[in-house]
Amino acid sequence: MFETTTSKRRVSALAAAMLCALLPAATGLGAADDAFVTVDRFVPHTSTVPANEGERVGLFLHEKLSTELADRIAAGERPDGRVVLFVHGGSIPSVPDYDLPYKDYSWMEHLAASGFDTFSMDQTGYGLSPRPMMDDPCNMAPEDRAVVTPNPLAGDCEPSYRHGLTTSQSDWDEIGRVVDYIRELRGVEKVSLVGWSAGGPRTGGFAARHPDKIDKLVLFAPGYRRQGPSDPPAAIPAGDIPMRLQTRDTLENGRWRSTVACDGQIDPGIQRIIWQTVMAYDQRGAVWGPPHGVMRVRTSAGSWGWNREYAGKVQAPTLILVGEQDRLLGPDEQLHEDLTGTDARVLVTMACATHFAVWETTQYRFMHEASREWLEHGTFRGHSTGRFSVGRNGAESTEP
Repeated sequence: MFETTTSKRRVSALAAAMLCALLPAATGLGAADDAFVTVDRFVPHTSTVPANEGERVGLFLHEKLSTELADRIAAGERPDGRVVLFVHGGSIPSVPDYDLPYKDYSWMEHLAASGFDTFSMDQTGYGLSPRPMMDDPCNMAPEDRAVVTPNPLAGDCEPSYRHGLTTSQSDWDEIGRVVDYIRELRGVEKVSLVGWSAGGPRTGGFAARHPDKIDKLVLFAPGYRRQGPSDPPAAIPAGDIPMRLQTRDTLENGRWRSTVACDGQIDPGIQRIIWQTVMAYDQRGAVWGPPHGVMRVRTSAGSWGWNREYAGKVQAPTLILVGEQDRLLGPDEQLHEDLTGTDARVLVTMACATHFAVWETTQYRFMHEASREWLEHGTFRGHSTGRFSVGRNGAESTEP
């Protein structure tokens, strides 16, 4: 299993060294905290990503649980119904998404404090998992190559690999490998999944194909195409590139602040911590381009199998959370309607919330608590079905 660290409040050696240099003492990173145990591992996997198919790789897996639960597990207890795997979205790896070292924003820590054994994984192309073809700065579009010229590129160049990087199937294969690893590690039959944005098709698509392994689903701002293809393309299309770049300005202002509608929606200190944490998990991106680095983002060589047909195959109780100001994906009434294979499905639309609500003052605590109730009981404020809207900080739950 290539376990790299077993410690209280620590991350992998690489990320820890970078984070300690980047993050202020106020975050508490590295401080003694006997309430939680953090373990980082690399799960062995035979890649099905076209760029490195057949290669033996290690998938980064981050775990956080309470010291109390760790002691009970060590004594032989099996945490049935209380094991959760978080899967990140399309541009940001798992730790910044779900275990951000800032105040009480860590979603994993909230659930761990409630007795859950929480895990988050990096898929190929993200964080500390493999990034095949992504170390070559030529393997991007011309506009992205310009961002990293003259650092590290001295001049323009042509891509050495002209395909998208991963596929829906390679993502599901990686989730399947990690799910099976966790099931064996903890001696449980089922694992619950949490997915954000592009993590929605990954977790939802996997749950549709493996209902026997999934307990419950929580989908935050999930991508969904009701009329999307069910089957993979006949061949991987050529002419694409394996990665693109996201700059700090694009993330913070272009994608996020431009969609904010309410006063005080973003904590003044959080964006800097988010970016620094992302850079701690991208050692090359951190030194490419401008002084604050760039975020390397993988591309897709093909997406399929998350549509009306497969949404209807999901059997796990499913909670969908979307922000009212989400301009990237928007409210997902169609997905809620198409989850016909489960009797427990709830859609909650959150006021004063964007695609990045998990990092916003207005709803992050509500999201933590709503997910906890769903994962424990399969209910949202006592309801197992329906559509609801909530005001700022989760107030005034009503049916739309």
